[in-house]
Amino acid sequence: MNDTIINIEHQLIPVLVKMELEGVKIDVKKLSNVELELNELSNSTKMQIQQLSNSEVNLKSSEQVSQLLFEDLKIQPKISKKSKSDYYSVDKSHLNKLLKDHEIIPLLLDYRKITSLLQFCDQLKEVNSKTKRLHGNFNQIGTATGRFSCSKPNLQNIPNVKVKAEEKNRLKVLESKFREVFIPENDCQFVGADYSQIELRAAAEMSQDPFLLKAYNEDLDIHILTASEIFKVKFNEVSNEQRSIAKSINFGLIYGKTANGLAESLTEITKKSHSVEQAQKVMDDYFKRFSGVKSFLDGLIVFADKYGYSKTLYGRKRPIPELSSSKMSEREKGKRLAMNSPIQGSAADIIKMAMIACDRAIIEKNLKSKLVLQVHDELLFEVPDDEVSIMEKLVKNEMENAVKLSIPLKVELSIGKNWAMAH
Repeated sequence: MNDTIINIEHQLIPVLVKMELEGVKIDVKKLSNVELELNELSNSTKMQIQQLSNSEVNLKSSEQVSQLLFEDLKIQPKISKKSKSDYYSVDKSHLNKLLKDHEIIPLLLDYRKITSLLQFCDQLKEVNSKTKRLHGNFNQIGTATGRFSCSKPNLQNIPNVKVKAEEKNRLKVLESKFREVFIPENDCQFVGADYSQIELRAAAEMSQDPFLLKAYNEDLDIHILTASEIFKVKFNEVSNEQRSIAKSINFGLIYGKTANGLAESLTEITKKSHSVEQAQKVMDDYFKRFSGVKSFLDGLIVFADKYGYSKTLYGRKRPIPELSSSKMSEREKGKRLAMNSPIQGSAADIIKMAMIACDRAIIEKNLKSKLVLQVHDELLFEVPDDEVSIMEKLVKNEMENAVKLSIPLKVELSIGKNWAMAH
């Protein structure tokens, strides 16, 4: 680990200590109401599943669920291999492929999500009896890319669902309420600050691709620009569907999405079946137009293959032994990690520097505002009412100037009486 990364991690320690000690306030009554509704929905969903299955099935048993779907209900599996225990997988990925094959599938997926949310309710109830606040444990090097991990509870996984007033899906509505249970103290507001497309900006900086640099330096919509290049249409004539496809590709690059994965995304976006060959052509067209991105990603793989690790903009290293594996699947995984880790890691480094800068500025100005949460590319501050206007300027300035790149960083601010409003 180089000196830059060591300095970042050392300077971050007191910031995290304050954040963990401070904790965040939970609206216990609202949380209790959400839990009550989730339990009701869980029971009704379970009853619907039992009516369709005509039998008592342990929904927590993968083997029993597999037998129900593929033997009792005669649903045709979309995978060829069985597990070592001789049953077809019923994981989320497989069930999503079966969504249109039987009405029981969406109910099973809902039931699992409800179960997961109820577990999260239990974790959010662990409010400290003395402080009356929830104190998460943040591990600053909890992931291989340098991103934070969080436990007791894992606040990195809290649902971030926004719904319209007319939304009829009860589960989706309940998911959207989770951020509402996080509230500031009396006479305070939350100020939420979110980096806009930080990973794509990191990719633009590292690749120096002229199209990406142009988009960010001229503050153009990156997904519309991508779509106009891929589909060869004018910038102002790009359709919503074309933009959605371009967005899927842009973010897919960061996670090493394959033609198989893109085909699934295209099918979901357009509601029409797309083959792997069609998806591959879309990817090929993308790389023809964005040749800087293609050579950059290929270069990341070559570098990691040569040295055995990937490296971020600021020198954070991640070993990638998978690239030297004798197994093809492991080597392919290694390639995805080699592309993904420098981009995700660079974004993680930037937000850590932003946290240090914000904390330093708050101390220098002798403010009472506090950083209470960090989730992915977002910081959440608990701010006294009389400091809101000061903190808006301070946070935006410190985060957008945490590092100097050849493209601007952009931060979106929101204010509110709960976390949902401040995001």
